[in-house]
Amino acid sequence: MRNLASFDVLIAKIAELGKYYNPTKGGIQLEALGIVSQNAKAAIANVNALTNQHIYTVNVREAAFDSLKFLNKKLFKELQLTTCISETEIYMLIGSSKIICNQFASQPRYDFLLDNFCKIIKLLKANLLYLPEQAELKVSNLEEFYTALYLKNNEVKRINALLSNACLIRNEVMYREVNGLVALSAAVKMYIKYHFGWESTQFKQVANLVIKKAKS
Repeated sequence: MRNLASFDVLIAKIAELGKYYNPTKGGIQLEALGIVSQNAKAAIANVNALTNQHIYTVNVREAAFDSLKFLNKKLFKELQLTTCISETEIYMLIGSSKIICNQFASQPRYDFLLDNFCKIIKLLKANLLYLPEQAELKVSNLEEFYTALYLKNNEVKRINALLSNACLIRNEVMYREVNGLVALSAAVKMYIKYHFGWESTQFKQVANLVIKKAKS
């Protein structure tokens, strides 16, 4: 944002020069610089909007998967009461609970939990002795819950992909080697420096504007 603010100040200083600022290079003409500023504002706004959306979808997913932890405990208790729990089901439920308690919120974590929950449902569906009285533990409701988790997880993936693409576009607008905002700023300063002189008031007004590439 600091780069963009300084770039707009640079444009304002150029506008004050009027007819005395008349480069032959099209990319650093006043109108072209204004378009770059507009594109940068749009790109940054898009990244900010998608960042907020990403935070929201991640929080929604986290809340949903927290519910899975309590559901697994209920499933474990139900299977113990009915004495129809297999070693595989025990391992999957305990393993799933450990992963849920791990707060490292990486995408593979959620993918694993979904895959594991799907397998648990399939095992329960095949278990003829699994006849829970609680509605939320019935296979049909477990399947509905799985679908809800799946959709929330996929929404995070979708927004994350859009955000990654938006960041690439923003970086292209800001830091492209030839026509990026930073490169154009340097070219403008160079033009003013040689056109008006190193010690000129015109150059001193823009020389200290900080417009630089972000640290990688």
